Amino acid sequence: AQEGAEIDAHGIPYAAAPSGGPSYGFRGVLSLLMSENAAFTLRRADDLLQPEASAKAGARSYALVAADLFGKARTWHSDSLKSNGKSSLLTEEASVNIYPIMLRVSVTRGTNALTVKISRKDNSAENFKRANKILASESEPVHIWDFSGRTTFILMNEWNRMPQDPRSSDQEMPLEIQFYDISEPPANGAAGRKDELALTMGSSALSNGGIMDMDLDSSGGICKQVGSGLIGLDNLGNTCFMNSAVQCLAHTSKLVDYFLGDYQKEINTQNPLGMKGELAYSFGDLVRKLWAIDGTSFSPRQFKAKLARFAPQFSGFNQHDSQELLAFLLDGLHEDLNRVKCKPYAEAKDSDGRPDEEVADEYWGNHLARNDSIIVDTCQGQYKSTLVCPLCKKVSITFDPFMYLSLPLPSTTMRTMTVTVFSTDGSIGPSPYTVSIPKSGDFKTLINALSNACSLRDDERLLVAEVYNSSLIRYLEDPSDDISLIRDGDKLVAYRLPKDSEGAAVVVFKSERME
Repeated sequence: AQEGAEIDAHGIPYAAAPSGGPSYGFRGVLSLLMSENAAFTLRRADDLLQPEASAKAGARSYALVAADLFGKARTWHSDSLKSNGKSSLLTEEASVNIYPIMLRVSVTRGTNALTVKISRKDNSAENFKRANKILASESEPVHIWDFSGRTTFILMNEWNRMPQDPRSSDQEMPLEIQFYDISEPPANGAAGRKDELALTMGSSALSNGGIMDMDLDSSGGICKQVGSGLIGLDNLGNTCFMNSAVQCLAHTSKLVDYFLGDYQKEINTQNPLGMKGELAYSFGDLVRKLWAIDGTSFSPRQFKAKLARFAPQFSGFNQHDSQELLAFLLDGLHEDLNRVKCKPYAEAKDSDGRPDEEVADEYWGNHLARNDSIIVDTCQGQYKSTLVCPLCKKVSITFDPFMYLSLPLPSTTMRTMTVTVFSTDGSIGPSPYTVSIPKSGDFKTLINALSNACSLRDDERLLVAEVYNSSLIRYLEDPSDDISLIRDGDKLVAYRLPKDSEGAAVVVFKSERME
């Protein structure tokens, strides 16, 4: 860092040690590797900033740098070694292995110490072991120089909290890093030599409450920054059906990681069921625009044109079914990215009483032999179908792949109706009552529910009628009539009459305003 003064960055040194005290020796490291979670403490080591500290040996050091600084460090390292007549392993010919590691960082308020937790749930087993080996102290100190400003931001964010802040003082913040293992290309079968400059690039930064990721460009290993994904798509007429489906896919984490990476190498241009890779290229370009740094909303005209070329039903700017577009898009992306170049034929075998797990694995293996893509990895599954012969009672079990399931929307079996109840003796005014009855009910069901709602006396009965244009157009006299004969917009009234008046004549008075 002292020799690379042209890189305008100031590193903050930290000393790493397992939480709860050092664990030197093989047993200590082994216990870390066998546990489900590992915690390390990073404490400021400002003594490393002293000139005499650079002479100390026996320490492992790593650098946490941002994407743009990584590019500068790589260039400076290569140039400085070349000027001294030495070879560099940071050239494009070098073998660069990149291991993503997810950390969770918390701060103890009032200190400069950071607690870094590594969990098996967040990382693959191999990367979990690799992260522990990086930070674990066997017999030598581990120093981490932060040139990215991540730790400073996390500390400042903690210190700036108000004392009454309801959030926990040890709130964990996610921090994803990418560890670069740079090795020399093997010659004559010899193992590659690891470079002395091991760089770790921070790939997550908290900014204004959001997370900004960093990725590695597939061309030449140059780092690029990835935004928060909060970029909108402008409607082209009534294309919200397309925009909503695209945004759902563009924020599916596995698909985002795939299309921000080197997905071009998996494009299958020879697949007769595909689109020669054109749909995959267009969608990949769209995803990268949606995850660009400091991007603004844009119109997906090129993607829309490409889509309409292969699916003319989506031409123009009219509204269409969003699920229909999503189905076509997923099918098209799968065929464009199918890793299977030659599809073998496989005959499905009968279950013959075998365990479901065995039959399911067999069917899924046959499916993967013909269909293998990121869409299959992310969006496909299989469901079990059971058929029983009504004559011989033979049971046939199959497992069929699916990419989407059509499920019915939940619907209620009840119907809400409002009826205005009048008293014939004038003791009370008209009162509306709302009742819920089964959709399959009849007029008797309605009258019984209304009688309970208005607290009908034992010596009373209800006469229900339909009103239209201020006139009684019919009485609901047959209690067995289906309630579906009453439409939602119909207006109903009910009159409270004495029970002994069932045989009496009903006189209807109509009051209207004369012009």
